[in-house]
Amino acid sequence: MSANSKGISYWITQIAVSAVFAIGAPITGVLMFSLKPDEPGMGVILILIGIAFFFCLLWLIRAYRSMSKQQRAIYAWAIAQQMAATDVRNPKSDGEAMTVASQAKDGALSPGELAALQALRPEVPYPGAAAAPTVRR
Repeated sequence: MSANSKGISYWITQIAVSAVFAIGAPITGVLMFSLKPDEPGMGVILILIGIAFFFCLLWLIRAYRSMSKQQRAIYAWAIAQQMAATDVRNPKSDGEAMTVASQAKDGALSPGELAALQALRPEVPYPGAAAAPTVRR
């Protein structure tokens, strides 16, 4: 699988999961009103969760459409590099990981920072063309 297809699959996965929950949670919430009428709060919570995923879906689509193919691939690469550091979830917060990925896609990371990201998973090449980091062993 090429770096470009990995970048696209990251976005497709994020959008698909958000869409499923944006549609499924409110439908399940409405069903909960008839399945458990003595606990209407459960249905309301599911509807609110669905609304949150709907707004997440809108944000994802806007972010996807506002980036070039290379920017999307670099963003996805930076997220994947940080999350796969030790084959378990990195203790860094998701917000921090997204900030680093956003800086990477904008070209705002130093060559040293890019090299540090590349060193986390050396087998996955940097998808950018001009400032590809080098890893010394």
